[in-house]
Amino acid sequence: MTPKLRAGVEFVQVTGDRAAAQESGFLDHGEREEAISREGRELERRLLQATFLLDAAREERAPHVTSAAGVRHRTVEAGQGRGLASVFGPVRVTRMACRHGHQENLYPADARSVMPRDPYSMGMRALAAFHLAGAGYGQAQEIIQDRTGVRIGHAQLAGIARDLAAWTDDFYQERSRDAEEEEQPDSDVIMMQGDGKGIAMRPEHRRNAGKQDGTRPGIKKMAEIVAVADFTPAVREPEDIAAPPARRKAHPGPEARDKWVSASVTESIEDMIAAAFGEADRRDPERVRQRVFLVDGNKQQLAAIAACAEERGMKVPVLIDYIHVSGYIGKAAAALHPGDPVAAGQWADGQLLRVLHGRAKAVAATLASVTAKTRANPRKRHLDLTDLDRAVTYLNNNQQHMKYDKALEKGWPIATGMIEGACRFVIEDRFGITGARWSPGGAEDILKIRAVVVNGDLDDYMRYYKQRYRGEHHLARYDEDTIEELNLAA
Repeated sequence: MTPKLRAGVEFVQVTGDRAAAQESGFLDHGEREEAISREGRELERRLLQATFLLDAAREERAPHVTSAAGVRHRTVEAGQGRGLASVFGPVRVTRMACRHGHQENLYPADARSVMPRDPYSMGMRALAAFHLAGAGYGQAQEIIQDRTGVRIGHAQLAGIARDLAAWTDDFYQERSRDAEEEEQPDSDVIMMQGDGKGIAMRPEHRRNAGKQDGTRPGIKKMAEIVAVADFTPAVREPEDIAAPPARRKAHPGPEARDKWVSASVTESIEDMIAAAFGEADRRDPERVRQRVFLVDGNKQQLAAIAACAEERGMKVPVLIDYIHVSGYIGKAAAALHPGDPVAAGQWADGQLLRVLHGRAKAVAATLASVTAKTRANPRKRHLDLTDLDRAVTYLNNNQQHMKYDKALEKGWPIATGMIEGACRFVIEDRFGITGARWSPGGAEDILKIRAVVVNGDLDDYMRYYKQRYRGEHHLARYDEDTIEELNLAA
């Protein structure tokens, strides 16, 4: 057989279409890719349809089918069909229906195959979760339609998101209860971080919505986000961070690994801080490893952390994010040296180095003294020193959480880069889409799904979701004897 003939035979064997073999000669490679993609999906759809036809042909009439209410469904009708939107396109599923009067029909075959009650398959649900986590509804619709040939409306996608998000909390709680102690060195530290980010709300969900008192309603609602990770301590010195570039030492900081993220726009700060402690407990059930919490200085956060630590009988050092401190001091330096960024930068570096040496209180005193002298100087009275006042207040209020010298000696992180990155990825990149406005419930659904995807848990969660779905939407409708006799839980 010549190579030309062999290639033609292989093409026909794969496609079953001699005409297509001839037509392919008139297509460029890009057009061939499009045609094969389209025809390949149709072949997969037909294969899936064939499996359902086989299932229907093999299904045997169940001798005894009793509902959870104890009602015997004696009448059985074959050939009861329904549509299913799969990742390969629409298919038709046929199975037996067990009837009794006005009772809702029972479909044992649906329970075995975990058939969803709406038209969208488990594969479509997983696909929707992945794309809703990373794109707006409109873009997700386009991607899903291009991938599957199925057009899902906005309302239907929102319903799928709501359905998928319903059990995410249970998933993590059960994983926490069932988890075995992970093999991590006792010297490794658990880092917890917390922050908040605003999400634009629809007008009816904003603060003061509907009131006629002239108060401008709040446009955004704060979403609370927490993150947990493990890291091996990496000792550093203050000069590694705040010294002029020429004097800085090349000591890398600790690297976070095994990151876990959770976010909510409806749960309180206290609940989210407790969730972070819960994840830390999952990683360290015996509570023998050191834990460190980094925040931005929110008083409610600090109070919640203290309460969770006390409840567990633990001492958890709390550090204010160094980046926030540098921001306050940087603005103070700019106000003190307007129009001279070089002088402002040098002055800020000097003060930050003192902060890193554990002298935040002394820096606050210095800033207060400089502010007073500047205001007393007739030639500098025109300067706006508000940012210096803010820096003094911030340092005085949070100095007990700025023991960076001790943290660096122990190799702990001092900046919330992980949570800032999580805020950007989980919230800003998804909820910052221009013109997007949310209801609290809709935002909460996407936040939960996005956290599952960010944590790399989508596959595990979909297995858990399918198990829960079978139990709550199928098995809950049958009595125990029927479940066992028909092997519906297998």
